[in-house]
Amino acid sequence: MNALLSRIRHLLHRSRLDADLREEIETHRTLRQEALERDGIPSHTAHDMSRRALGNVSLAIEEARDVWVVRVWEALRQDVHTAVRGLRRSPGFAAVAIGTLALGIGANTALFSIFSSLLLRPLPVRAPEQLVLLADGSWTFPIWEEIRRLDGDLADGAIAWSNESFDTSERGETAPLDGAYVNGRYFDVLGVSPVRGRMLAADDDTGAAADGMVAVISHSLWVDRFGAGDDVIGQRLTLERVPFTIVGVMPPEFAGTEVGRRMDVAVPFASEPTITRGESSLRARSDWWVQIMLRLKPGQHLSQANAALRAVQPHIRQATLPEWPEAMLAKYLTEPFELVSAETGRSTLRDRFATPLTAMLVAVCLVLLVACANIAGVLLARAVSRQRELSVRLALGASRWRVARLLFTESAIVAAAGAALGLVIAQWAGAVLVAQLATWRETVVLPLTLDWRVLLFAAGVACTAAIVAGSAPVLGVKSVAPSAGLRAGGRGVAGDRRFAIRGALVVTQIALSLLLVAAAGLFLRTFASLHRVPLGFEPESVLVAQLNLQRSEARADARGARVEYLLQAIAGTPGITSMAASLKTPMGGSSWNNWVGSSPTPPASRRLMTWLNATTPGWFEAMGIERIAGRDFDADDRAGAPKVAIVNESFAERFLGGTSPIGQVMRLGSRDGGTPYEVVGLVRDTLYQSPREGRVPTAYLSIAQQPQITATIGLTLRTSPAQRGAVQRAVAERLAQADPLVAVTFRAFDQLQAATIAQERLVALLSGFFGALALLLAAIGVYGIVSHAVRARQSEIGVRVALGAGPGRIVGLILRSVMVLVAVGVAVGLAGALWASRFVATMLFQLQPHDAATFIGSAATLTAVALIAAWIPAWRAARVAPASVLRDS
Repeated sequence: MNALLSRIRHLLHRSRLDADLREEIETHRTLRQEALERDGIPSHTAHDMSRRALGNVSLAIEEARDVWVVRVWEALRQDVHTAVRGLRRSPGFAAVAIGTLALGIGANTALFSIFSSLLLRPLPVRAPEQLVLLADGSWTFPIWEEIRRLDGDLADGAIAWSNESFDTSERGETAPLDGAYVNGRYFDVLGVSPVRGRMLAADDDTGAAADGMVAVISHSLWVDRFGAGDDVIGQRLTLERVPFTIVGVMPPEFAGTEVGRRMDVAVPFASEPTITRGESSLRARSDWWVQIMLRLKPGQHLSQANAALRAVQPHIRQATLPEWPEAMLAKYLTEPFELVSAETGRSTLRDRFATPLTAMLVAVCLVLLVACANIAGVLLARAVSRQRELSVRLALGASRWRVARLLFTESAIVAAAGAALGLVIAQWAGAVLVAQLATWRETVVLPLTLDWRVLLFAAGVACTAAIVAGSAPVLGVKSVAPSAGLRAGGRGVAGDRRFAIRGALVVTQIALSLLLVAAAGLFLRTFASLHRVPLGFEPESVLVAQLNLQRSEARADARGARVEYLLQAIAGTPGITSMAASLKTPMGGSSWNNWVGSSPTPPASRRLMTWLNATTPGWFEAMGIERIAGRDFDADDRAGAPKVAIVNESFAERFLGGTSPIGQVMRLGSRDGGTPYEVVGLVRDTLYQSPREGRVPTAYLSIAQQPQITATIGLTLRTSPAQRGAVQRAVAERLAQADPLVAVTFRAFDQLQAATIAQERLVALLSGFFGALALLLAAIGVYGIVSHAVRARQSEIGVRVALGAGPGRIVGLILRSVMVLVAVGVAVGLAGALWASRFVATMLFQLQPHDAATFIGSAATLTAVALIAAWIPAWRAARVAPASVLRDS
């Protein structure tokens, strides 16, 4: 215990105790000198004799310090001090090494922080491991009501929610706010408490609460819009021009149960009929819009909950039959419910980006390995240049383990500094990457906090980098001789071992870099292929005005007339050459389909689905879609007139036998054999949802002949890109004057198209960056290793030049040895790329995983870069003066 206290005291008062020790030793020496002087010995002689009498003062200090310190920690402190001093003497190397690792570790940590937030981090609620989700997809509200009635038998509570974007504007252009309809016990079952006011309660489910229409807002909305004021409770928040009373504020860590999306406002399901102006989905058995989650009872397992749910499934299914054909109802009645773990919440973003993020995380780990191999080569060269110092250390009694530890310490310091800087880079890079996930359709919100997972990952990456980068110099100096560095011209390092390690590093860098470059080529070509897919229309001059008629006085059966009225209101707007309206906008994010048959009673095999749209006259001209045969809709295609349709080429080929469709009758819908439509026109195929989907059978109907239409209408305005801003302002003003209750949002088609390939764009962007970075690191690594190899062979090169070897021969000599290593690395890299490409096959488009052009191009590019990197030091070596080299040797 006394020894431990002594060591702790020394750690706390190290500098003072060391000074006291030196002062005590100096006092002994002074007393000895004075005694010698009294015996008549001259002062300077007495000084030297007193020092010799004490022996090795430094050794005495070290031995005395052993009483106070833990020897291992003291040795480690000395190694750190020596390593830091060495790095400070080489600031260029330190900056490049730390910066390179910082980029690698920062990129790894940034991607992992997104990966962790999206896939690993539990919801910030009470006992998230007890939450289970009713999979897969959305459910009807009647199904939720049946489960809610039985939740006491099934689980320890149940919640439901439906994501919604609420408009908070008073008039004109929309001001969207992400929110959700939730059940009254939503927050109670989750165990989420308010920071102000109260949460929703069971009374809010029925609309019987004393507060009337109520809402709970997020902490960020409270801070941003209400200034974090305590008077927020009781204030009004307008959603879809319906006033709500704010009754509570969520805690800052809670953003909802939909990961990647922030629920800024939560309102009870009971408010949905008011917001939708009576067009409610609460009683609809065919509207799939609700997510359902249950909390397991204490001690209840997932398998037990599934068994309990399937026991009551027949009752739930029978009580909630949708309006479907009999064939589909049979599947509906027998398809089993399934509960899955929901500890990390639900996320459509996770479903879309889990595979790309995993692939990119593997790629960025490969980038880090390339960086580590690069730094390992430089550290090896530094160790070789320090062979005299290391030989002296060994000659003075240092063990090989101590020398190896010193070299590892330098690598660890570089890795630690790179990790610290990498965490800073990760915070910035993570925010940039999250922004790339967002599109005009959705705002992505992911908490990228440095929690224990991220910090542990960063620490693990840093340790791996330190070990990988530090192994090469340790192996390179393993056989250094204590006396070799003391001899003039002595190498001190086994040449075969040194060059073997350098060769292995070159092969490793080339192989890993080729993997990354080949992946970048595949993903960039996929993105380019998606961009080249013909749209079937002319998007450059099209501006889409998305109208929300939900708050308009026009009901569903009168919206066709309201659309015509609004089109007349904006007619004559300067800059618009043509315009029309449609229920669906190509690549706009929403779709409409129905059953189709070509006869009054089509066989079951022909009862297939087709995509639908409804338009006003002139829409095909406004979109730039070519009409092949027949006519467009006209003013006579109204309610009460014979129903007509226009079909595209794919529809005619699949459902109408490929013959001329004009005049043929098709049927849509499943009731009573479907509704008959006469085909009056044929148009070119276009994309409906996304380039990956390709061109699909589509039938176009007349808006005026639809008994009811949705509240969201798209106005297609053809104008020049230069006039787009002026047209947007003028149209917004005219619509506000015609109907102040109509909300409008403007989108250009390039935004719509970008949203359909957001995943591919992110993968192409990241893989391209990683591939370029790998090329740069490989070039730097080859250049550095060849430079050090040439420096080690200076004497040999000087002799060859002196004996008449020309510059070309010297360059060829060096490049031949390098190209052997590059060829091996390319071969290994190609084999690895061929093996790994099968794992990304589903992410490619119009491209085979083993695409020869991509692989050959990647190998050629990497080989050329390596050749250029090796040629520079080789050419410099060939121009050296042989006399100076031989004289130095």
